[in-house]
Amino acid sequence: MSTDAVSRERRSRLLVGVDDHPATLRAVGWAAREAVLRGAELDLVQVHPPGGSDPDPHAPSGRASGLLDHARRAAHDVAANLVVRLSVVEGAVGPALAEAAADALLLVTGSRIPERGYAPGVGRTIAHLLAHAPCPVVVVPQNWTPRSVHVGDVVVGIDGSEPSVGAAAFAAVTAERWGVPLTAVTVGPWIDEDDEIELRRWLAESVAGLPADHPDLRIHELVRSGIAAEELIRAAGPRGRLLVLASSGRGTLGKALLGSTCRDVIALTRCPVAVLPTAVARAVRDDAVAHRASSV
Repeated sequence: MSTDAVSRERRSRLLVGVDDHPATLRAVGWAAREAVLRGAELDLVQVHPPGGSDPDPHAPSGRASGLLDHARRAAHDVAANLVVRLSVVEGAVGPALAEAAADALLLVTGSRIPERGYAPGVGRTIAHLLAHAPCPVVVVPQNWTPRSVHVGDVVVGIDGSEPSVGAAAFAAVTAERWGVPLTAVTVGPWIDEDDEIELRRWLAESVAGLPADHPDLRIHELVRSGIAAEELIRAAGPRGRLLVLASSGRGTLGKALLGSTCRDVIALTRCPVAVLPTAVARAVRDDAVAHRASSV
């Protein structure tokens, strides 16, 4: 595909939500590397609650200025010439970040390791972004390190729905950009012969257009039986570059992703997770189909 489907009518920028948690710097480091690969700029945004007393609520000052400066230094440690912008927005964190990312290529945020005694999951901010962000959301785990990059495959979860076809298209463009293979995975809770045939059909249909769009991309198809989150994490492995999911769909995998599976994947995997909200995934799918038709 000659044009990244998700980049059309978008500015060439990545946005990172910044706060005082160590996971922020992991997200900044990942986003800076991706911005360099895309030739994009990096926007670092901190959200303040509404009603602040600053004369210019959008200009960093005080503690916000210190946090954003620290994040900018982390980005410039990755790429000294990277264009980095700092800003402050007001509002509830999730909605404010989603609004700030209206024309961004990606919205990147950090994922915190759950405290001992608490079940893994995601907070309200990430939950809001997964449902309402206007672009793909990349969640970078707190224990991600730069040594994790450029090693494993891009892995995408497939359930046969239109959103998961969009996730596959996004994952293929990403894998091609990074020069790594793409592994497409579908999961059933228990597979008998009929189930396996149906899952393989879903999988084959979901990735059917990718070889023509990306003739040099190696694509592996994998059908697994078990708990969706565990199998997706196992497929990505400890060296996975990125795990891509649509935030909703149909079928066994899609239903699970609406509940605990998506939260568990984000909380427990070692690799960054890209989630395409439903509207975004459908738009990416439609863009890919239109591009394919125009190329015939």
